[in-house]
Amino acid sequence: MKPRSVPLLMAAALVVGACTAMPSGPSVMVLPGSHKTFDQFLGDDHNCRQFALGRVGGVSSHQASSTAAVSSSAVGASSSGDSEYSAQYQYDAAYIQCMYASGHRVPVYGQMLAAPPATPPANYKPYSPPPAPQGDVP
Repeated sequence: MKPRSVPLLMAAALVVGACTAMPSGPSVMVLPGSHKTFDQFLGDDHNCRQFALGRVGGVSSHQASSTAAVSSSAVGASSSGDSEYSAQYQYDAAYIQCMYASGHRVPVYGQMLAAPPATPPANYKPYSPPPAPQGDVP
């Protein structure tokens, strides 16, 4: 490999990594918990946004001090093949988990009620005990 090709490969990896879009915020609505103030909600929201950003490979406050961690996360994001949609999905999942753990109301997906019980077949006859004997019993 020529000496010039290594810096060119590094530059290409950084350019491709820069094309990966990091989520700018959650795409789900979370409401304050029943016993939480709005100020507590705002503080938890900030903390959970930082937590979720760190989960998808973004730069959090403890990663900003190390440039090696930043460059490795950018190269890892570009090589993993994650699309913008899956990064947003992972971000939302981490954000929802954090906000739920902090005591806030989060969206719930799926059917909330159990399905109605199945009707029995037309020829179904429930078991009934035999009738009591009639007459004198010794």
